[in-house]
Amino acid sequence: MRRAIVLGLALGLGAVTGCSNSEKAGAEEARRQAEAEQKAKQAQAPAKKMATPVPGQAHVPCAQLIDGAAFQTALGEKEMVVVKEVTKNDRDSSASCSLVRGGKRPNEAEQKALIKKAGKLGVLPGDELCNVTAYCSVIADTDRFRAGCKERKDRDDDTLGSYACVHIVAVGADDVKVYQFIDEDTRCILQVRGGPSNVDNDMIRSCAKAARDTIGPAQIRVDPAAAPAAGSAGSAGSGA
Repeated sequence: MRRAIVLGLALGLGAVTGCSNSEKAGAEEARRQAEAEQKAKQAQAPAKKMATPVPGQAHVPCAQLIDGAAFQTALGEKEMVVVKEVTKNDRDSSASCSLVRGGKRPNEAEQKALIKKAGKLGVLPGDELCNVTAYCSVIADTDRFRAGCKERKDRDDDTLGSYACVHIVAVGADDVKVYQFIDEDTRCILQVRGGPSNVDNDMIRSCAKAARDTIGPAQIRVDPAAAPAAGSAGSAGSGA
């Protein structure tokens, strides 16, 4: 009789334990299902749309983007630098601006004298010192930008005090640098190159530094109501 009682208690305890394990298993399965449902909802949710620094294909006037006086100081120019709109030459850009050397252009006799003295004319008054092009209708991703620089076999460069990708262009016997970098203040991709007759890499670097230091959110601000809708023109690009 006593053995029967003990056996009954053992069976009862086993039943309780079995029930407890079953409840735990059910709770674990419910948790897994809830997690799976949450992941499914997240996958179905639309991706968050990121805004570009400049909406759509809006144009930023060069007179707003470029501080001519600041560039004159940065480049060590005696005469006022002239800012010229050339955005039509790069339809993917938000702005493309030439900085032109000021002053009186030498006449033919004076140019011949310069060639005799220096062996070349160099950058004359009226010639382009450098060009600053801003690509602001793109989402600039730092990792992708660096990877693109490597894929093109261009050079990583930190001489601006921040990262830039440098492309080398052969101009006669000279290797001339073209700088491209993501501006930290605006998140635009800025490209800076010398003018056709400018092979002075120090001046080109100074122009790139001036662009980085003087271009900020105020310089790329546009009226959203005046900006064309995205997709109304060719997609923005930077070659990066």
